[in-house]
Amino acid sequence: MNFKKYKMKISKKIALVLFICATILTGCSSDDKDETVVETETLKSFKNITFSLDYSEGFDAGRFFSTATGKSYKKNQIDASVLSKVDIAFYGTAINSFAYFLSPNDTEDGIAGATNTDYVNYVTDEFTVEQFNNLKKGEDLTNLNITDDGKSFSTDQLPRIILFKNAAGKKGAIYVKSVHKVGYDPRIVVDIKVQK
Repeated sequence: MNFKKYKMKISKKIALVLFICATILTGCSSDDKDETVVETETLKSFKNITFSLDYSEGFDAGRFFSTATGKSYKKNQIDASVLSKVDIAFYGTAINSFAYFLSPNDTEDGIAGATNTDYVNYVTDEFTVEQFNNLKKGEDLTNLNITDDGKSFSTDQLPRIILFKNAAGKKGAIYVKSVHKVGYDPRIVVDIKVQK
């Protein structure tokens, strides 16, 4: 066999393998963009924050978030220095569509000694996705009446808005954009806007 032809066959095979690998990796990559933080004088905005649909938090996403630090946490990552800063917690599973945001100090699924946050998990027409997208100032959240409703929502009915008020009295809105139940890292993806 001609060495030049042999070399070309190997090069084609390597190129084919590289193409297949690239296709697989691209197909497995997240369709969500990286997390971003935008701040105005009175409002903080967080994009593409993930919350785990795996109670054991065995994948990448955690179930807790701090609007003060702008970071997500798994329960085992929260120590005394972070505990008072965590103001958002989530509960949901990939098995069913039942989910809700809960206070970080919830007695069953929260953390002892954490702060309290009230949620309106079942928002009907109090606040829309369009209002969320147009929200530029923290003052626009001031008149919202936020009393914990103790309700849940269905991850099969997205998008949706969740309203909250943290222990510091800061009001905010969570835009639940998508759910990923199949494959690696079952999670929901949200944007968050909160008063500074």
